[in-house]
Amino acid sequence: MPLEFNKIAVPCEDSVIQTYHLNEKSDKKFYFSHANGFNGLTYQSLLTKISNEFSISTYDMRGHGDTTLTADPKKLTSWHCFRDDLIFLLEKSGSPAILSGHSLGGTTSWLVALSRPDLVKKLILIDPVILPLRYIFGYQFFNFFNLAHFLSPLAKNALIRRNDWKTHEEAYDYFVEKKLFSKVSKEALNDYVNYGLKFDKNKNLTLKCNPKWESACFQLNNREVWNNVHNLKMPIKIILTTNSVVCNQFSQKRIKRLVPQANIIFVKDTTHMLPLEAADEVSNEINEFL
Repeated sequence: MPLEFNKIAVPCEDSVIQTYHLNEKSDKKFYFSHANGFNGLTYQSLLTKISNEFSISTYDMRGHGDTTLTADPKKLTSWHCFRDDLIFLLEKSGSPAILSGHSLGGTTSWLVALSRPDLVKKLILIDPVILPLRYIFGYQFFNFFNLAHFLSPLAKNALIRRNDWKTHEEAYDYFVEKKLFSKVSKEALNDYVNYGLKFDKNKNLTLKCNPKWESACFQLNNREVWNNVHNLKMPIKIILTTNSVVCNQFSQKRIKRLVPQANIIFVKDTTHMLPLEAADEVSNEINEFL
């Protein structure tokens, strides 16, 4: 019988952050943050494989899933809102935790560790977006002239992607044909469709994450990911796809120089979507580090 997450809506800013929990009696806390455009429960196939010695928590980040915090794409200027939301949840839990996350979620965990290391016991990041400074400064230059979308096809594609389906089956058939999901497991794709869509007033299924918000997130790359990195003292493991684009060789070398305790490993035959493609391999790497 599949494990069921306990759903708790945490009040915040006159709204709620939707959270999900397993093994809540354990005092060893593991917090997972998802990628841009996704939601916490998409990662069930991974999270249910994490050691049951730990209390496993995930959540829907601002602008995603069933979290109702304000998410105005026109006012999004950094990823700090994601960092601050996670800090809010950690402070509310009352004790430090092991932080993990995928892509934007990994970067969010990294930003928390940089600003509030007292809340972080260990970091386990899965293909986090940590780009070299030369890339970030170049991107910000183009962004100043409103041309950043030319450098981020993901931002452009998010805006033009189809966003209405009659049934979950129709949506599944649409996504399964897309390159992004070409290696994603059937189980994970089902979770993405089941928990990432909602019915609108016309009874059509649409994405819970507004494509304009997803696009705005893709258009941001913050140099703050390198602020005081040398001060990170907690154990760190970074799990990458081979030839990672979002945490490339330049970033890897700088991380190893500034944070020598960081252990960087690769999962072969995967893409950026590796935690949804190779849940066994990725969970094994996580459990080994735990």
